[in-house]
Amino acid sequence: MAVDEKDNQKHKKFMKSIYKKIIFIISAIALFSVIMGVVKYSLSYIENNPAKYLPKQNQDKN
Repeated sequence: MAVDEKDNQKHKKFMKSIYKKIIFIISAIALFSVIMGVVKYSLSYIENNPAKYLPKQNQDKN
């Protein structure tokens, strides 16, 4: 039974590493998606409101 216990422990460690990798990949995809959503929203907001972001020109009349 000692051999089965060792194999079981190895299997548990292996599964933990797989779960950690899966959680890391899902977290990375979620973070990337949120960042891309914010960038996309920001760019569309700037395009729809150009007056707020264009530099103001001084109109000095001499």
